[in-house]
Parts: sequence; C-alpha cells; structure tokens
Amino acid sequence: MTAVAERMLVPVGPRVIDDPYSMTTVTLKLSHQRQWAAHRHPEHELIWGNSGGMLTVVADGITWEVPPSAGLWLPAGVLHSVKAGPGTEFFCTYFRPEAHAASATVPGLFGVSALLREVLLHMHRRNMPDEARSRAERVAFDMLQPLEVAAVEVPMPTDPRALFVAQALVANPADQRSLSEWALTAGGSVRTLTRVFTQGTGMTFAQWRIQVRVRAALTYLAAGVPVSVVSRRVGYETPSAFVAVFRRVTGRTPGAMMKHPNRGSHAPQELLRA
Repeated sequence: MTAVAERMLVPVGPRVIDDPYSMTTVTLKLSHQRQWAAHRHPEHELIWGNSGGMLTVVADGITWEVPPSAGLWLPAGVLHSVKAGPGTEFFCTYFRPEAHAASATVPGLFGVSALLREVLLHMHRRNMPDEARSRAERVAFDMLQPLEVAAVEVPMPTDPRALFVAQALVANPADQRSLSEWALTAGGSVRTLTRVFTQGTGMTFAQWRIQVRVRAALTYLAAGVPVSVVSRRVGYETPSAFVAVFRRVTGRTPGAMMKHPNRGSHAPQELLRA
C-alpha cells in the first residue's frame, strides 16, 4: 500500500494532490480483503477500473457495487467507506475542487471509456511539462460523463443476524439461499429473522432481496453488460424473469436502460409484493 493510499484510512484525509497539479491517480492492488472505515477527502474522488474482485463503496448511506467499466464519483467531503475483495485492483483519481468547481455534487456512476482510462494513466508521469499536464487534465475532466442510473434504496438492518445475511447478499446478489437456509448460518429462527429484517428495513426479506438485485443490475447495465449476463449475475434463472422484476421496480426494461442510461428512472414508492 502506498503512502497516499494509506492516507485514505483517516477520518478526514489531507490533501493528496501536489502543486501545480489539479488531479492525480493512485493505484491499489490488494492481495487480501481490505476495508477502509468511513472517511472524507477534501478533494473530489473517482474510484474506477475495478478488476479481479469485489469493490463496494458505501456513500451517504447508499451502497454501490463499482463495475469494471465505470467509476464512482465521490464529491469532496462526502462520508464513504470502501471494501475490496482479495485480488482486486482499482484506481482512485482525486480532483482539486477549486479547479473543478462545476463537477457533480452527489455520488454517482461515471463512464470510464478506454480513452479516458489511458489519459488518466498517462498522467502518472511526473516529468510532464506544466502546460502539457494542464491540457491533459482539461481533456480528462471534459470526458467525465455521469451515467445517472437510478439509485434503488436498500436500507440495511441493524440486528447482527439480519445484518450478516444482508451483507452477504449485497456482496453476492445471486445467492439463492432461502431465509430458512440463512437461519442455519446466521443464527436465530426463521420467524426471528423475518421480524428483525422487517423492523430494520421496512421490507420483507423477499422485497429487500429484490431491491438488492435490481440495484446491482443497474450498475452492470450502465456498464454495458448484456441483459442475459446481468440476469445470471443477480440471481435470476432466465432473462425474462429478470426483465419482469426489473420493470416492476424501475418502470423501464433493462434494454431501455442500456440504450438511454442518462434519462434515469424512478422506482415506485410502494414496495413490491413478495
């Protein structure tokens, strides 16, 4: 772990961009699972380029699964925690707020094209003339485009037994175990888990799991993953079953989301029936 990366661990991080630059990128390669406690940065941050493992970020109470071909934008000052599985490699690009004042003010997914990736990595160089560096930074920032996928709310339960189940399903939405099967691992009876899940989230276990799967699907679809692949990754045996549930939650088909990701969508206020 680099010295810059270590500074991500503190509750309020110091400046990580050296003058005269207005952005910088840090590479993180993990041989084992790593978790960064909740913290803030004085800079904007883009977490991107995930490969080789799970990368989960909780920002302002929303859990994001960062896909390989997109990045999560974290505005300066936003409280967030990060969890990465073993073998994960990703990048953190920091942007000086005073140099990029017009940037997004809420967390969200941004597209990271092959060209943007190369420009950001190109700026690892420390021997670039200041004028060349400034031009490259402007190009990089101009290429940043939000995907604006709808954030499906997934509240987490507080009971330790239900939280154990919830965290496992966020990490792997395709897990098909029933609540009775989870009770054998998490402890407690099915009736108890059902009660504490509903009390902690305002949803039944079945409703909550649908929300988790749809939210995970949104990140994959925004990254251009085919619907047939997404349906399997989030736990549906057939694409048709996935499409039906996705449409009930978001009001749109997965295909429409892939064609027009910037239009956004809004989940119905009423909860799904189990």
